[in-house]
Amino acid sequence: MNKIMITGRLVRDAELSFIPNTGTPKMVYTLAVERGYQKDKANKRVDFIPCEAIGKHCENLTPHVTKGKLVLVEGELNIDKYDKDGETRTYTKVKVDRLEFLGGSSKEAGADNNQTFQPSYEPPRGLDPEGFQAIDDEELPF
Repeated sequence: MNKIMITGRLVRDAELSFIPNTGTPKMVYTLAVERGYQKDKANKRVDFIPCEAIGKHCENLTPHVTKGKLVLVEGELNIDKYDKDGETRTYTKVKVDRLEFLGGSSKEAGADNNQTFQPSYEPPRGLDPEGFQAIDDEELPF
């Protein structure tokens, strides 16, 4: 199972674009995530993690995903490979399934802005909302 949950601050405002030929909205942003226990509190180590969300909800969500906000991201870790100048390189990102605002921006530390956004799921025609197709008991092999 490929599942990742990280908490961090948004480095800059999210960028909205559209996937060519499909017109599907795509939102990209970067989270600054502090590493775990560190002895040297003055020189904390921070990782900058690229995140990507795809779907209709991105158009409405992008204006709210702004620099400095503390968020929790849940999704899948993707490591993509590509060739550049004859050299194979890797690019790591989080494909976001769920984004939750944990509080205001660093400027608004006292604000209570807990909100969760989750993409809506529309099952294909003929499937119930749980994603399973109904069958008659007579069709069972046992």
